[in-house]
This record gives sequence, C-alpha cells and structure tokens, in this order.
Amino acid sequence: MTTVDFRSRFDGDTVALDIDRFLDDELPPLLDKHAVEAGHAAIRLGLAPLTLEVEGEALTLAVGDDGQLDARRGSTDAVVVELDRAAFSDLVQDVASTFGAQMMGRAAVVRGGLDQFLEWEPVLRCLLDGRPVYEPGTIAFEDRNGGPLDLHRSFSLDDDPADIGHFLAEAGYLHLEGVFTEEEMAAVSAELDGAIARAERDDGASWWARTSQDEWYPARILGFNQQSPTLRDLLRSERFRSIGSFTDDTFVQRDPDVGDSAEGLLKKIGVVEGFSDVSWHKDCSMGGHTRHCCGLTVGISVTGARRENGELGAVAGSHRANVPVLGVDGLDLPRVPLPTHTGDVTVHCSCTLHMSRPPESAERRVVYSGFGLAARPGDHRVELDAAEIRRQRHALSTQSEHVHGSLSERAGSFDL
Repeated sequence: MTTVDFRSRFDGDTVALDIDRFLDDELPPLLDKHAVEAGHAAIRLGLAPLTLEVEGEALTLAVGDDGQLDARRGSTDAVVVELDRAAFSDLVQDVASTFGAQMMGRAAVVRGGLDQFLEWEPVLRCLLDGRPVYEPGTIAFEDRNGGPLDLHRSFSLDDDPADIGHFLAEAGYLHLEGVFTEEEMAAVSAELDGAIARAERDDGASWWARTSQDEWYPARILGFNQQSPTLRDLLRSERFRSIGSFTDDTFVQRDPDVGDSAEGLLKKIGVVEGFSDVSWHKDCSMGGHTRHCCGLTVGISVTGARRENGELGAVAGSHRANVPVLGVDGLDLPRVPLPTHTGDVTVHCSCTLHMSRPPESAERRVVYSGFGLAARPGDHRVELDAAEIRRQRHALSTQSEHVHGSLSERAGSFDL
C-alpha cells in the first residue's frame, strides 16, 4: 500500500491534563515503552535537562544514570520553560509543538536558551508518540523495482499514477510539469493583481512585507480563491483533483468555493521585514502532526521559479523522519531544488522540510492550495468558521513578523 498517512491520534481525543494526571496516569506506560529509545536520542543530541513549570508545579525530563529518559517532579538548573495548564496539556498531546507553544506566546523560556527548548521536540514525540528519532543513514530511497530513486525526477499527468504516488511516498514531494497553460496562468496573474490592489494593511485577509526600498506590499492574499474565477475553475478541474489520487490514501480537496482554500503569493526582491520567505520548516511545525499528517500542499507556478526568483526546495525523505521542525543542521538527507516553468505544479507533504529562496533578480508568483486526509471513524473534528480561521492566521502572521529574522537564523540558510 502506498501511503503518506502517519496519523496515530484522533481529532477530538484530547483531555485536560495537568502535571499530576500526566505523571500518575499517562506517563508510566509511555516510559515503559519508549524511555530507552528516547534516552538514547537525548544523549546523542546532547540535550540538557528540561523543566516544565506549570502554575507552581515543576516536571523535569532528563536522562538517568541508566541511559533511559526519566521524568520527576522538581526543577533543574538547565532549561526551564513556563506554561499554563492548558499549554502544558496541549504540548504533551501534540496539539502544540515546542515551537508552536513558544511562537504563540504560550511558553516562556526563563532559563537556558530557546534553541535548547526547541531541540527537545523530536525526543518528546518519541516519548509521547513512539516515533523514533531519526538517525543518520537510516532512510533509503528506492524506485518501484528496488533500484535507486532519481530524486530530481519530474512527472507529467500522463505518467503512471503508481510511479508518481511511489515517488511522493518515498521523497515527500513532487514536480509536475505542464499541468496548466501559460494563458491560464496569465489570467490568474491578472486577477492576483486586482486582489493586491484591493488589499489593505489591516484587512486581516492579507499578510504584508517590506522591501529594502521601504515599500510595504501584500505578500500573501488569503482566500484568493474567492477573488479569482479563473483559479476556481482550475481548482475544480480534473487536472488539479487528480493530484489527490496518486497514493492509496483518501484525500479531501480544500473546497474552491468556500473560505480561504487558496492563497496568492507575490515574492518581491529584497524583503527585509514581514512574512515572506521562510527558511527550512515543516508545515506541521506548530503541532498536530499525529492528527493531520500528511496533508498535501500544492503550489501552482503562476510564474516559473528558478534560483533567481525564489524557487522551492525540499529535503527528501524528511516527512518520514522525526527531526526538528525547523532547520537542517546536521541532517544528512538530500536537499533538492524544485525549479519550475509557468503552469508547473509542486506538491509537498505537510511534514516535509521545505523552503523558498529569497528572489534575487526577479519576482515570483505562486498560488497554494491543497488536500487534507479524510476523517476516520473516531475523528471528531470541530469546524471553525472562516472568520475565526482568518483571525488565527492573522495572529500567526503578526507573530511571524516579530520572529522573521531569528526564525531564519534558527532554521539555517536557504542554500540547497
């Protein structure tokens, strides 16, 4: 079976966990199963002990003398992070990651460094969800016949769907050539011009960036599907819908006619402030991998993309690896550029590490939409209305403006 469905928790399965309930009821069986593997990973990664302080109570995670990960009450002199009870509950149930909790102001590092907290993320997921922390050399890439996989291969929609799906499951990304025509992309680009002209700085429906020429501009138009009739027709087409059929998973397309199901991006040269180009990261970096991955993010190349205008890059196999959600330092998996022509499409799994270069000599235009895994028996999804989704995303963009520089430094360079 060809699958990118890695879910191990259900939507709606969270409960209110405080430190006492976590230590007494949830943690003992997890330590029995995963303490050896998690401890080995913590030693290999050189992690300092981590204390989570929750409204006056403290829980410390550290490697014991036996090399196993241990949890005890009390604090440490190493890394100390303060959270309220709701944030702690979300962290240990993968509603929020370490990065997500910190970025949204729900976790404060009061001793040690922020990086020391974020570096615990893979080990926490090993302990809490049984995902082995990636070790160099343990992921291979094979084609359907067992031979070496050409990680730079491109496909067309006329190729064997089984080959395309196998490549996606192995590598975590796709480059599909010639899905749409130059004429179709010109029409989408003209409608993006109109959406950009109508955007206002505080409309909650656009994310803004500032260039070195001190120009603020709308770098991302949320709900662009609502402003582009051409795009809606393309998203309804069999060409686009077929992208969700390459694996044996059941995917549900974002509805072209509802909500913010597609975004239009304009990437200009010389952005110095705001949310534009972000270095290596996973789309599940805020949390929720165990309930939602892998979704498929689909990029429609309104303009072609090369090094000079901000092409996409992906880390092959990183969707199969429990690694930090930001950065590629020390990671031995291949970094692959995905140059495109106008009308090409890229696809990446929601937990594939990816980035886009800052444009150097020409701007880039791209539309993003995608597919999510279908609900399973046992999932109880609470659907947020469009206004609430947009409010949360706008809050995220505001936070991103404040951490743009440090995030890029933490995630590493844009080099491939």
